[in-house]
Amino acid sequence: MNRNTPARRRPGRRTAVAAGLVLAVGLGVSTQVAAQAAVPAPVKASAKASAALRTVSGFNGDSVTRVADFYGAYVDAKDDAAGPDAALAKALRSHYLTPAFAKQLEAWEKANQVDGVLRAQNVPVQWTVSEGGNGLEVVVTLTFGGGESPTTTTNLVVKQEPTGRITGIRTTSIAPAKASAKASAKASVKASAAVRSVSGFNGDSVTRVADFYGAYVDAKDDAAGPDAALAKALRSHYLTPAFAKRLKVWEKANQVDGVLRAQNVPVQWTVSEGGNSREITVTHTFGGGESPTVTTNLVVELEPVFGDVTDIRTTSAR
Repeated sequence: MNRNTPARRRPGRRTAVAAGLVLAVGLGVSTQVAAQAAVPAPVKASAKASAALRTVSGFNGDSVTRVADFYGAYVDAKDDAAGPDAALAKALRSHYLTPAFAKQLEAWEKANQVDGVLRAQNVPVQWTVSEGGNGLEVVVTLTFGGGESPTTTTNLVVKQEPTGRITGIRTTSIAPAKASAKASAKASVKASAAVRSVSGFNGDSVTRVADFYGAYVDAKDDAAGPDAALAKALRSHYLTPAFAKRLKVWEKANQVDGVLRAQNVPVQWTVSEGGNSREITVTHTFGGGESPTVTTNLVVELEPVFGDVTDIRTTSAR
């Protein structure tokens, strides 16, 4: 999963962010080359990075994706404008943590008087999830403060059992390893490295929609069966009440999940900017392996103040 978006901090819930990206959509090759040549090198690099940062991809069965889904939605729950969404935070912890570790974490929090998932009393303005020392450990880097406040960084090691449930969270002074220059020079390795790091930012609409869809897919695809409590808490948090009501009516008429627009769950999803700052594009890929691959494109519309979902519609399927 590759979740990288410009940080724009707002108090409370994340709001839809207008982005002035330099995209070559609808331009001929010669026009693109001329436009690129006219931009100074530093500006070109900045624009190129900005364009690359606007896409989020998630994959089923990937430990980095799963931890990023948890931390992204958990930060949203703790940073709600009306106050922390205790119901969502509880549902997330119940789904992603093993019962034994959840009990240990509660005892740790009582003794330390801080949130045990974030290891802090406040919420980060930015977070990054990266591969750790082995397949069952990932590193979570939380950045607090920013703007006029001092910036502090906390590195955590999140340990998982083979099924993906979290069995431990501990602080570490070791920062995530970066890809070597030699490896970065190879396109295939560079692409692979990008998939193995996930970043989220408060105040960003793409991040918010990716948090919602990532955790929602996890809830629907739980090994023990769909986690109805988590799915309900996610819908309550991210959807406006009016749209949630309309969505139930739509689902009753169409007999499919209205968030995913399908009866099953995708094996891969991508979230990217849409036609304007209030519309986000979500692409789901179903099947794979021996099954035929089906792709569905959705447009998720957000209300302008808090970034809650006001509509989901299908634009194409193939």
